[in-house]
Amino acid sequence: MAQQPEQIINRAPREVMDVYVMGANDKGQLCLGPGHREGYIAQSPQRAARLIEDNQVVAMAVGNNHSLALTVDNRVVSWGSNEHGALGRVTHLWKLPDGRWVDYSTVEERDLNPNGPEGRRIDGILQIPMKINWIAIPRHTVFTQVAVSDHASFALTETGQVYGWGAFEACIFSLYYIGENDFIGFHHVHRFYASHPNHLEWADQRPRRYQQSPLKIRFPGTDHPQIVQIACGSNHVLALSKSGLVYSWGTPDMEILGRRFMPRNAGRRNPRRGYAAGADPYANMDHHFAPGLVAGLQNIRYIACGANYSMAVTKPRPRSGTQLCYVWGQNDDMQTTLPLSKATVVATPEHPDAPDGNNMRVVLYPTKAPWLSGIGHRDDEPESAIKSISGSLRYGLAIRWSGWGEAWGNEHEMPNAMGVINEENEPVIPAVPPGNRYTQAPQFAGWHYDREECRWDHVATGKQHSIAVDQEGKIYVWGSNSHHQCGVPRPQNGEPNIDVIDRPTPLQQFLNREGRCAIFVGAGARYSVFGFSKNRFRVGDGGNLDEFR
Repeated sequence: MAQQPEQIINRAPREVMDVYVMGANDKGQLCLGPGHREGYIAQSPQRAARLIEDNQVVAMAVGNNHSLALTVDNRVVSWGSNEHGALGRVTHLWKLPDGRWVDYSTVEERDLNPNGPEGRRIDGILQIPMKINWIAIPRHTVFTQVAVSDHASFALTETGQVYGWGAFEACIFSLYYIGENDFIGFHHVHRFYASHPNHLEWADQRPRRYQQSPLKIRFPGTDHPQIVQIACGSNHVLALSKSGLVYSWGTPDMEILGRRFMPRNAGRRNPRRGYAAGADPYANMDHHFAPGLVAGLQNIRYIACGANYSMAVTKPRPRSGTQLCYVWGQNDDMQTTLPLSKATVVATPEHPDAPDGNNMRVVLYPTKAPWLSGIGHRDDEPESAIKSISGSLRYGLAIRWSGWGEAWGNEHEMPNAMGVINEENEPVIPAVPPGNRYTQAPQFAGWHYDREECRWDHVATGKQHSIAVDQEGKIYVWGSNSHHQCGVPRPQNGEPNIDVIDRPTPLQQFLNREGRCAIFVGAGARYSVFGFSKNRFRVGDGGNLDEFR
């Protein structure tokens, strides 16, 4: 019987962006082209000419040290750090105009000053946006979304398939346990697709594996998962299906996947599919690095990830007409919005962010978040529904359809990254409420600007800074400016540097550009990226509420 063609369920964006960058460039993440060194910092926004002159960018994904862009002609390009194969392409070969491939070290001039004040020169091939390896991707595949974690990358197709490459950090430390080729969600995929994992020698001389080129990820029980959205944390991934189900996979550390694992017999024959013993691609899929259904989630409309936690927002419920928000994952700083009493203490293997030695507080399975649930009635107050969420390591920010911003968590190292101010427009450091800190919910506050009419459209959180766009298309920044990731340059008159932006502040360089409409913001570890529409000049209306209804 002939195979039925896959249904088109996702549409690729078409609006072309003019991209700007600012901040640190130690891994080549600013995409400024060859010649830059590790110590170079873009103190104020710079136009990413190398990216936008060669590509018409319509979508982007910004990670800690690498980024992806989707172009209008359906190419996925990458740049920045290529640790563990995150760029999805070879970074030691260069294609000459005559079509020949040569070793890039023979093309680029030798670094004559590697010990200079600005450090060694970054390999130019990392700072140039180049197309990912297409060898395992069917010719007519159309991509609609890109997403990145710390060392892995993902791309979503118009038919709901997911391709991925790179590695999870926990996977790197667990290969001796999970076996050959079980990485980044390619569980048993090597039986059906050309997989060429490379070896990488570390300081301890132990070989490690990562996936250098994109491969299609298998989902349990189906060849057509119909995924409509991808969201990435530091070392885990969520995928939302058209039917409202959520899949997760990634690091087993901290039990943050929200799944119940019930290992199956991998060698048992599957009569329904007719596979021989041991050849069923869906056998033994209950593994951390294979996609699996998150426990108890249905009717989900939107998913989001912080560094080590996850959130899922439902569609309006049939009877009440309101939405629910479910959360799970790391909760040491109540970044899931739940009190510490709702979390379970689990042991973690020498995790650097663990406040209690090797123990962490984790919400094991999806739990309803009262503050973000029971809101957004589709008839009475749809504007109170959650429009988008962005999570960092210790805090989270959300935007309602009304344009109001919510903040929660406890970013104790850089509290101004949350952008909370009081009624007098003075910065406020959110703190755990007084009393029994293990039973009370975290403090919620609005992050906003001192103009009452300011309403937010979308937001991005970096390691310790945030960047947002209001409904007029203007950009605001706040948090750490230690590497000028907020775009505030060094003073010219000998005054001290501004290392912290203590409240949401307009990005001055673009205030006087009438009609420039920002449509994208992204935040990495120590840099920021934003994009202006090339074809649209408007005062925004905050989006289409019909998407919520």
